[in-house]
Amino acid sequence: MIKGKWEEALLASLAVLLLVVATVPTWVSAAPLRQNLLTNPGFEPPYNGSDTTYVANGWNPWHEDSGDLCNTRPEDWNFVCRPHWMEERDWSGLGFIRSGSSQHIGIQYMTWHAGVFQTVNVPAGARVRFTVWGRAFAANENPPAPSYGVNWVPHMQVGIDPNGDGLWTSPAIIWSGENNTLDAWVQLSVEATVGPNGRVSVFTSSRYRAVLPVAHMETWWEDASLEVITPPATVAPTSPPRPTNPAAPVATSTPRPDGAIVHVVQYGDTLSGIAQQYGVPLEQIIQLNSASIGAGNVIVVGQELVISLPAAPPTTPPQPTPIITPTVAPTGGSLCVLAFHDRNGDTFREPDAEEMLPNALFTVGSGSGIVGQYTTDGLSEPYCFVNLPAGTYRVNMQPPPGYVSSGPADMVIGLTGGQLDVVLGAQRGEPPTATPTAGEGGTGGGQGSEVLQAVARVSGIILLALAIVVAVVFFLARRRR
Repeated sequence: MIKGKWEEALLASLAVLLLVVATVPTWVSAAPLRQNLLTNPGFEPPYNGSDTTYVANGWNPWHEDSGDLCNTRPEDWNFVCRPHWMEERDWSGLGFIRSGSSQHIGIQYMTWHAGVFQTVNVPAGARVRFTVWGRAFAANENPPAPSYGVNWVPHMQVGIDPNGDGLWTSPAIIWSGENNTLDAWVQLSVEATVGPNGRVSVFTSSRYRAVLPVAHMETWWEDASLEVITPPATVAPTSPPRPTNPAAPVATSTPRPDGAIVHVVQYGDTLSGIAQQYGVPLEQIIQLNSASIGAGNVIVVGQELVISLPAAPPTTPPQPTPIITPTVAPTGGSLCVLAFHDRNGDTFREPDAEEMLPNALFTVGSGSGIVGQYTTDGLSEPYCFVNLPAGTYRVNMQPPPGYVSSGPADMVIGLTGGQLDVVLGAQRGEPPTATPTAGEGGTGGGQGSEVLQAVARVSGIILLALAIVVAVVFFLARRRR
């Protein structure tokens, strides 16, 4: 009799335990992943088009065209033409795909400026983040030979048009900073708030211009994501409505005495975008500012660009001619570094939740050797390596003891002037092997997470079924007694 009661208690305990364990997959999958709003974010087949324009399903091509200059081909190569769009399968295993296929853009011996875009419906007022991986190669030799670097850089950017107009020339596009890394995959990202239309357009962009073209000047795009990082507010916005007839752009707060129209360069400005904004030819801006525009038509934030000169001398009494020193694009710049505790492993720093890390060693080098080293203190960063000549630099971060890098820790960067920030994350211990990090699958919505969730759900069903079987056996055993 005692033995029978012990068996009943054991069976009952086992049934309860299995029922509890069966609910664990529900707990594991309860935390929702951010939804990727893009169609075909991995640039997988089918590829649509014909001739030299094959674009991944869901995406559209765009390019800048300098017209007749593409036929006359001036020696300065300061023009851009239509490239080719193709599917990349990387049969030779040279690293031009991260998985499946990638979108390849390029053309032999020709300068170009182009990319792909997609328009997506998103609730108005939401804050979104567009992220995509890019890779570039520029050389006469075939891969795996290294790229030339220095002048042959891709000027890679990503952008969001919060109005969703699908026009790469739109002045409303918010562009990321340029990345000129060669021969390695790099992740580019930009954020914006969705406009009242309830849609956005996302763009990738690469530009090879004002450089002697070589056999290979190419870019690849992979693993894109568009996510809502902050939902729209539930209350009506307090900001004033957008005017239906925007005022003409303000050239400068203090017009020049000679009557010339001057534009102050803002973050994200491009020469072609400025030309369209004022309705003047691009060549006019380049000619009027030949003394202040840097090599490769580089412009910097705060620089004044002359848009047009007055048709006739001003009628005001003559004044002493001011001495005007043209603003020359800097020949060097600064690399500013910062290490942070990447708690969620998404490679993006959230200042309110992810603190700076001390004892991370940054090393900056160039073709001539090590430029400098810096060990972080976790308080006074970012630290800047200043007065660096324009060129290509390698930045390496050695994480603090007990930490490992959560993303790239060694990268090649092209510096053309101004300030370039390098923010790298690290996590405690070894990175998890069961689930991919954000660097391996976009921003947390990758296939690895979906597989784990599916396995967890199937495991839960099996355990639940087993618990039911044990309970039935227990019930039948009691009836026989």
